[in-house]
Amino acid sequence: MSPYRTTTGLTTHAPQSESDLLPTWTRFAPFALVALALAVDLPTPGPFSGDVFLILSSMLAACVYSQRAVVGVALLNSVAGLLLLFWSHLSSGPGHAVIDYAAMLVLAWASVPLCRLRQTLRQRLQGARRVAESAQRAVLPPVRAWWGNTWIAVRYEAASAAAAVGGDLYAAEHTPFGVRLLIGDVRGKGLNSLPGVAALVGSFREAAHHTPTLPELARHLDAAVARHVREIAVVSGEEPSQSEQFTTAAIAQIPADGREVRLINRGHCPAFLVSEESLQVWEPEDPGLPLGLGELDTGPWADEVRPFGPGHLLLLCTDGLLEARDVEGRFYTPDEDLCQVWRHGPPAVVERLARAAHVHTDGVLTDDLALVAVTRVEQDQVSEASRRR
Repeated sequence: MSPYRTTTGLTTHAPQSESDLLPTWTRFAPFALVALALAVDLPTPGPFSGDVFLILSSMLAACVYSQRAVVGVALLNSVAGLLLLFWSHLSSGPGHAVIDYAAMLVLAWASVPLCRLRQTLRQRLQGARRVAESAQRAVLPPVRAWWGNTWIAVRYEAASAAAAVGGDLYAAEHTPFGVRLLIGDVRGKGLNSLPGVAALVGSFREAAHHTPTLPELARHLDAAVARHVREIAVVSGEEPSQSEQFTTAAIAQIPADGREVRLINRGHCPAFLVSEESLQVWEPEDPGLPLGLGELDTGPWADEVRPFGPGHLLLLCTDGLLEARDVEGRFYTPDEDLCQVWRHGPPAVVERLARAAHVHTDGVLTDDLALVAVTRVEQDQVSEASRRR
């Protein structure tokens, strides 16, 4: 397969099967409860009954097994209850024993419709999740992994477990001016930020092909964000001047015929530029105001230029990476991981940094995380990637 047909972007956020959500012990617990009922009841004299363990077995099976397996567990519990009835219960109190057994039968077999109800609700939830995820993928569609000898990889994780997309955003377009990349962070979190994400990404994907310079493109995006904020304020009945919505963003451009990268930063966190010589934290010389606040920044908007030849790697990220904290409140710094993995290419970089952020925060991301890594390779390396596929 040609490398130019591969894509990178959102990965599924939710487990695909129910077994991914359940601890392993739940698969064996229903049978362990049956064994416990027999082990406790049979040698125990008097009116003690192990039927309660058989009922728990059936109820737990309804929560974790398929309908066919639940029927099997209900049948097993019915036979086990019958064994206990004739072995010890009838001799100690026949009237109560028969009533207890009948109650156990009713509750054991009630697990079957409960299982069916659980499966129906889960199917509806999965359908709603697929629709939501498809809509979110339309907002942040996959991008081409290769444009010529430019290699891109994206990693995105929403802090909310209920969504694949949060307030962070990314986009990449191959334009007459080169490959243009956008990364940003809409103020706010979760699905409430999604309209702002859609407005900015849609505007970038169109304007990137027609705006000659990055400052002009940033001005265009600033106007798009301000217009979106005004429309949201009108719909919600607020005064536009009272709205505090804005978007931090960084826009990069890698010309097809040059050995440089251009970057304009509008209130966003720094980028990282890695090469054999050094790792540079690309702090903007003149950090601008976020998009949507352009009316307050009347000065000239300028981009910055750095060398970017084959073997260089540029990392754009959101503060979900740089502000990830451990239990002691220490921020994560990607320098060491970047130095170790950048030679393996953008996919390895974004995978390593995302995994490191999870480890640093003990698996709990409190903010959305977006990573865009891009490098330029020699043409023979592109041919080698094509052969591997």
